[in-house]
Amino acid sequence: MCEGTTGQWFCSVWKTVGFLATFSTILCLAGLVCFLVVIKGGKYRRETGWPLISGMLTLVALIQFAVLIAVWYLYEHDDQFTIPGWHLGASWDISLASAILSLATAVGLTVSAYLLPPEEGYEFLEDDVDA
Repeated sequence: MCEGTTGQWFCSVWKTVGFLATFSTILCLAGLVCFLVVIKGGKYRRETGWPLISGMLTLVALIQFAVLIAVWYLYEHDDQFTIPGWHLGASWDISLASAILSLATAVGLTVSAYLLPPEEGYEFLEDDVDA
């Protein structure tokens, strides 16, 4: 399978795809942790933490799109996938949906950060004791 120049090229690309898929999963989990820290943090973290989350989600989506494009290219152009009846199945669809959802979430978060009004601070009640 990995013999000759074309076999070595296929194996090299396939290993890279596997690494990038694993790396995007780790980045996605790191983004989830960042999201929880920002949500559980105070007002300042919520107002300033969205660029980090949006950036991580965009990076995850770009890596996932690169993985999808590489798998599609190998599927269309490599002789190992010329078996009749083979097609890109449910995992392809789920990966594509994940990449689109990550990118849409990053865009939605960025747009909401600019369009929604900022959180208001506390309104202090008048204290009759100090008056």
